[in-house]
Amino acid sequence: MLQQFSWTTFLIFFAVLSALWYLALLLTVFRKDAIAFLSGSAAEPTTISVGNAGSADKQADPVEQEIMGKSKMPEGLEVVSMGALSFSVGDPSAYNDENLKSDQLGLVPDVIQELKEIFGILEKEDGTKQDFFSLAAMISEKYGRIGSNPNIGKINEFIRDHAPFAVTLQELEYLWD
Repeated sequence: MLQQFSWTTFLIFFAVLSALWYLALLLTVFRKDAIAFLSGSAAEPTTISVGNAGSADKQADPVEQEIMGKSKMPEGLEVVSMGALSFSVGDPSAYNDENLKSDQLGLVPDVIQELKEIFGILEKEDGTKQDFFSLAAMISEKYGRIGSNPNIGKINEFIRDHAPFAVTLQELEYLWD
């Protein structure tokens, strides 16, 4: 018996049946919206009123009333400006220290980042001490007189710890001045 039906007959029957199903669904669930659409008028949105949660009433301004009120921020969360945001590792009691904050921002971290890139280049290309000084001279030109910075010791310490060769204090002073 199933051999009497062709694929085209089956697909046409399925399309008509699907259209009838969705039309019935539209008329039962979205009756007011469908009638307003067919008549050409704009349907007013229905919202649940605060007083009677079981009925759907039309309100003049649905944004004005909120059922549960405004959401509260979680405990310990606050909104801060970009300038007040900084990340730190270390002793939590020192987070309020202004010197620590200035150490995290500004010249020193920028120079150290540039030095990390130089050490990466030297490692890839098997660079020498002279290559390091020529690349570091560009950093010195870019950032001006770094030697007068009160935190130059941290930069020099970073170089001595990460350089693949020995660097003397006199060479570092000559580099930054």
